[in-house]
Amino acid sequence: ADGRLYVVGGHSVGTRGIPSTVLYDASTGGWTVTGPMAQGRYYPTTTVLANGEVLAISGTDELQNHVTIPEVGNGTTWRQLTTASLDIGNPYYPAMFLAPNGKVFLAGFPQTTRYLDVSGTGTWTTVGDRVVADRKMGSAVMYAPGKILYVGGGDPPTNTAEIIDLNAPTPAWTFTGSMAYARRHLNATLLPTGEVLVTGGTSIGPNDPAGAVHVAELWNPTTGTWTTLASNAVIRMYHSTTLLMPDGRALHTGSGDGANAVHEKNYELYSPPYLFQGARPSISGATPAQVAYGQIVFVATPDATSITKVSFIRFSSVTHAFDMGARFVPLSFSQAGGGLSVAMPAGGTIAPPGPYMLFLVNGNGVPSEARIMRLS
Repeated sequence: ADGRLYVVGGHSVGTRGIPSTVLYDASTGGWTVTGPMAQGRYYPTTTVLANGEVLAISGTDELQNHVTIPEVGNGTTWRQLTTASLDIGNPYYPAMFLAPNGKVFLAGFPQTTRYLDVSGTGTWTTVGDRVVADRKMGSAVMYAPGKILYVGGGDPPTNTAEIIDLNAPTPAWTFTGSMAYARRHLNATLLPTGEVLVTGGTSIGPNDPAGAVHVAELWNPTTGTWTTLASNAVIRMYHSTTLLMPDGRALHTGSGDGANAVHEKNYELYSPPYLFQGARPSISGATPAQVAYGQIVFVATPDATSITKVSFIRFSSVTHAFDMGARFVPLSFSQAGGGLSVAMPAGGTIAPPGPYMLFLVNGNGVPSEARIMRLS
């Protein structure tokens, strides 16, 4: 929650997990060893909770067994959720999301999706099955509070995508539009417009460069349709990463380090279509580096009358086709002299604490460059 990086687990040899946890402070370059977890974890998922604590789930332990008991860390110590033991099958980087009800939603890899209540010693409850059973190494994002898109994955890979609205009385998975290309080891990236950019991957499983997909695709959450975009140059599959940058471009990098694939130590920068739709709105003057829940923040801009959306996007933490950090939160706003009065999120279940990028988006769908703020 204070902007430091919580680095959880790792491995000694092969898939033998280690229980070590450390904190990294980017402002000083310093590392701090913190209390270890009860079990080693290789390839766990970490999820920031509403109070700033971190849930660590799954992975493999020191003996290469699946870790079935989740743990919650506060930056110093860890507590086990001993009544929430669950072997979720494929133990590597399951797709987990903090839901608006404060529970953590398991979207995959299992077909049966569930809530995890992290209070006390933990409880699982079933939500429902996805439409597509196998989405391993597909990509999932929370494209609006409580709304999740799961796209691609499987062996052979699929081009299908499905959505669920956790705000509904009885949430259920339904198909949305399908991509033009089947993909596995893809990356799905939230954009300031609320659209989702998909990049990379392979149409032949599990990591075959003969099926490498270079064409980017864009999902529109209003229409549920996909648009094919420009192609990148480099094959990017397993271990690739795509990040939204504060200037609105996407950083597309990595791939390799496994399955005898080429180790790509380069990167490409992608400019989405919105950067070619006219002048960009701007943010003038200073904005606070730290903001509080419910706070009204004045954002100076000469383009106030043209702004139709203010987007708050949490920093990313991407690996293995899943972004554990990013989430898209639309902010309410009103006109104010020389700018906008913008309301910060009301609480941590909608926007967990930590660093965010704030974008102004005009009626043409063109975003400003972001201002970075730490929400707490």
